[in-house]
Amino acid sequence: MPAQITSYAGLKAGMLAWLARSGDALLEQRFDDFLQGCERRMYYGHATEEPGNPLRSDPLRIVEMEVSDPAFVLQATVLQPLAFVELISVLLNSPEALLQIVSQRTLDTYGGQRLGRIAKIAVSGTNFRVKDDPSGATATLRYYQKLATPAGATVNAILTAYPDVYLFGCLIEAAIFTQDELGAQRYLQLYNASVAGLNARTQRITASAAPVIRLRSGMMP
Repeated sequence: MPAQITSYAGLKAGMLAWLARSGDALLEQRFDDFLQGCERRMYYGHATEEPGNPLRSDPLRIVEMEVSDPAFVLQATVLQPLAFVELISVLLNSPEALLQIVSQRTLDTYGGQRLGRIAKIAVSGTNFRVKDDPSGATATLRYYQKLATPAGATVNAILTAYPDVYLFGCLIEAAIFTQDELGAQRYLQLYNASVAGLNARTQRITASAAPVIRLRSGMMP
């Protein structure tokens, strides 16, 4: 039997079935709220700086979310790409050099001091800040992006290939909404296990032996 939760309608029906609440008009009406909360957890994590938070989750980072722009135009301050979530790497095209990803607070410490080369980049709100001023130089920008939110006939690679992430994420939000603390914890364990497995797969694929400093959109320095 083919999977039934790899579509928007299937995900909604699957969530209600797992809750044994099929036909519940209130939960069905609030499904888009649950979906939004699921994606917020999926892309940004939840309480990532609070190890003791009972609803803590790490963000999902998989190759299906990766984008590479080989001709991204750099400026001292430049708008982030649409749907940007987190930087992976920035390689200056000419002369070829890997920019160091730092916090905006680190850039602030330099003030007007020049480095003598284009060397550092920081996430600053919905922008990137680059030092020294690159004056229109181009770079190969690799980053994670949000995928299209499932709606109607629209699906994305996460829902198609890893529907359990969406299912368990929506179940967490529905359980929180219904004040079912035990249910939220139960679904959180399933969700976190799925995300951890997929993130570990990404690490194996990229064969990264050293930790990479990555900054998410809106992340405080």
